Amino acid sequence: MNSLYPSPQALTLDKLTVNHKLARRLPSTVAFRYHALPIAKENDHITIAMANPYDNVAREAIATSLGMQPYVVQGNQAAIDKRLAEVWPDEARYTSLNIMTCCQASPIANEVKAYAEYIGDLLGSNLAYFQLDEATTISFDKQIEEASRKQDLVIFGEPDQPLIKQIFSGPAGCRMTELLHSSILVARQPRRPLQKILLITRGYQTDDLAVKWLIRLAQPSDAIATVLALVPPTSAMCQRAATCMPHGVADWLATDTPLGYQLRQVARQLVNWEINGALHFRQGSPGQQIQREIAKVDYDLIVITADPNDWWLRRLLGEIVYPLLHRVDRPVLIAKPTIS
Repeated sequence: MNSLYPSPQALTLDKLTVNHKLARRLPSTVAFRYHALPIAKENDHITIAMANPYDNVAREAIATSLGMQPYVVQGNQAAIDKRLAEVWPDEARYTSLNIMTCCQASPIANEVKAYAEYIGDLLGSNLAYFQLDEATTISFDKQIEEASRKQDLVIFGEPDQPLIKQIFSGPAGCRMTELLHSSILVARQPRRPLQKILLITRGYQTDDLAVKWLIRLAQPSDAIATVLALVPPTSAMCQRAATCMPHGVADWLATDTPLGYQLRQVARQLVNWEINGALHFRQGSPGQQIQREIAKVDYDLIVITADPNDWWLRRLLGEIVYPLLHRVDRPVLIAKPTIS
C-alpha cells in the first residue's frame, strides 16, 4: 500500500483510559471526521489512534490542528468513536446528521447540489437528494413531508417564482419553513466558502439551537461569526426608563437579563471553539436592526431560530423569520429542534 508514512502499529483500546484534556487538543470536528483520538503524550510527542492511518489527507489535517506531526497507531473505528463520544458528548450526536437537499429541476439545481455537498462536508454528515416533481399527482406538501422525514437539516433550493405569486403567497422558503419540522437552510443565491456568518439572537432559550448550528459551521470553515443581539424597541411610555437600560456590548454582557446571560454563554462558546467572533447591536425595530446589520456587512449565511409555533406567541413576541425571508438575498438557516 502506497503511503507517505511508515506502517502504523495496531492498538487495542478496550482497556485504555482516555485523558480528556489531551483528547481535546484535537478539535472535535477533526476528531470525528477522521475517527482520530489523541491517547498519549510524551515530552512534545502526541500519539494518535486512527481508524485509517493511511489517509494522508486526514494525517495532514490532524498535524495542522496539533501544530506537529503525531505518532500514529491504528485503532478500531467503533472503539475510537465510542471514546470520542465520551470526550465530546454534546457533539457526538451530530456526527450522524442526516441532511437532504431538495430542489426542483431548474438551472439552479446543480448550484444548490454543489452548495449542499459543501455544507455536508463541513458537517461531516450523510447527504441525500430529493427532486420535487411538479408533474406528479402527489401534492407538494405530501412530497416534502414524506421526503424530509427523519432529516436533521433540509437544504432547499428555491424555484423561480413569478412576481405576482411572490406577492400573494410569499417566497417558497416561507412555505417550506412552515411545512418542515426539521431545521431548514433556504439556499438563496448560495455562497461558498463560508467566510462570514451572522447569528441573530433574541435572548430566547430556543436560540441555543441556532448557536449550535453556528458553531458546527463556523469552526470547520474558519468563518468569522457575528452575533446580532436584537434589543426590543422602547415604547414611548418607557422612554424615561430607557435611560436606565444598557446600551453598549459591555453593559448588556453584565446584565442579569435573559439576553445578557445568553450573550455571555455565546461569547464563552466562541472562545472555547476558537472561533473569531463579535457581538453587535443596532438601533430601531428588530427588522430595522437586521437590515442595518446586513447592509453593513456582506454575510455569506444568516442563522436564526424559528419563530414560536403558537400564533399568540408570535403575535406577542413578533415574527422575525418570515419578514427576513421576504427581504434577504442570501442563504438563511432556520434552526428547529432535531427529530433524530
